[in-house]
Amino acid sequence: MLFNSIDYFFFFIACYIIYWILPSRFRKYILIIFSLIFYAYWSGSFLIHFVAFIILTHLCVLGILKTKSRIFLILGVGINLINLCFFKYFLTYIKYLMLEGDLTIPFFQSLSEIILPLAISFYTFQMIAYLVDAWRGKFTESPFVNFLLFILFFPQLIAGPIMRHDDFYDQIDHSKLTLDFVQRGILHIISGLVKKILIADQLAKIINPVYLSPGEYDGISILLTAVAFSFQVYGDFSGYTDLARGSAFLLGYEIPENFRSPFLSVSFSELWSRWHYTLSSWIRDYLYIPLGGNRVSELRYNINTIIVMSLSGLWHGNTYTFFLWGFFHGVFLSIERFAFGKPDRKSMSFTKQVFAVIWIFIIFSILATFFRIDTLARISAFWSASINLTGKIIYRPDFWGLILASYILHIIEYKNYFKDKLQKYLNYLIPIFALLVFFALVKIESPVETFIYFQF
Repeated sequence: MLFNSIDYFFFFIACYIIYWILPSRFRKYILIIFSLIFYAYWSGSFLIHFVAFIILTHLCVLGILKTKSRIFLILGVGINLINLCFFKYFLTYIKYLMLEGDLTIPFFQSLSEIILPLAISFYTFQMIAYLVDAWRGKFTESPFVNFLLFILFFPQLIAGPIMRHDDFYDQIDHSKLTLDFVQRGILHIISGLVKKILIADQLAKIINPVYLSPGEYDGISILLTAVAFSFQVYGDFSGYTDLARGSAFLLGYEIPENFRSPFLSVSFSELWSRWHYTLSSWIRDYLYIPLGGNRVSELRYNINTIIVMSLSGLWHGNTYTFFLWGFFHGVFLSIERFAFGKPDRKSMSFTKQVFAVIWIFIIFSILATFFRIDTLARISAFWSASINLTGKIIYRPDFWGLILASYILHIIEYKNYFKDKLQKYLNYLIPIFALLVFFALVKIESPVETFIYFQF
């Protein structure tokens, strides 16, 4: 059930009405029921599989809390990683062998027809973090109903943000319908629709044909396509997060933000504190710090950085190009630390900040081709077309308008205009924005498009 679909609209309206009409003691159960329906809408069989792993993880958490035995931590993390690796990597390899004709055994033919469970990467990381936090003593009890809601909570279930227990547990049984949350919820939903439907999906229509046949386009279009894809991914995933946060606000919950104007970053380290922040912080707390963090030699630091960023690439996708995408980001983070230490925005002049922002965005966009294209041969063909002197073009007025709109949204987010400067006008601005977005959506008559990060 896509957030940008009419099905979700009616689903959420039904949930919202029932949720706030019933007494507060029933609300978490209502959210669990609707979250189960939300996931079952996609696949009933995988819902059973999902709930089974929630129960197994919870039993391991109880084992950790009661016995303090490491075996329950190893068991809990192990079964979740095995589940992820089986569906995301092993089955992908089987499908590849079947496609190439190297494997014809009927049993493996059946395996190759199994699809990737929705949200498996996100809920796996969330449950592993919960297990590790239990082992570290960050909580002493784990009511099953609360844990079930924490994992199943439908606004963030499919593509994050990746939550920790302390992001959520204190809000259970304390949700309230306040004017501030209603305003923030509606604004986030409007923002998410603009980013996803009016920007990301429209950019996709322009650049998808270029990726399919790069040789048919001129070199400038190839370069601009790489730039536009960065904005497409940002609009798509940041739009999802805004819709998730908006839905949560309307239900009385605040879940973490995931994007903080990443394309205004002046360094790679700042970029990864602004892009998919909940994944970056997860990697820091559960991979990077256990490997030694900043308490190791410079060589070991750089090796650890490259390792964790490479694993981040593999988390995103199951092809070697995703690994290379993460690997190269790790390399650039290491080079940046070696050459500049930790660049500080406050110590830079405005001119240096502008050049730094442009530099970081260019490298991000170049590396994004490893995210978008699944083989080195096709990546090579894409960039080879950048020397074309003739061909079709994409840089029409609508293209530039979408790029400009993306940067305007970045500036609005960076400056916190609605929170800091326009708060007192929100009662007037929200209806105006809602009407403008509604008429824009009606005019473009865009088909419902899935979100890029659903594949992960």
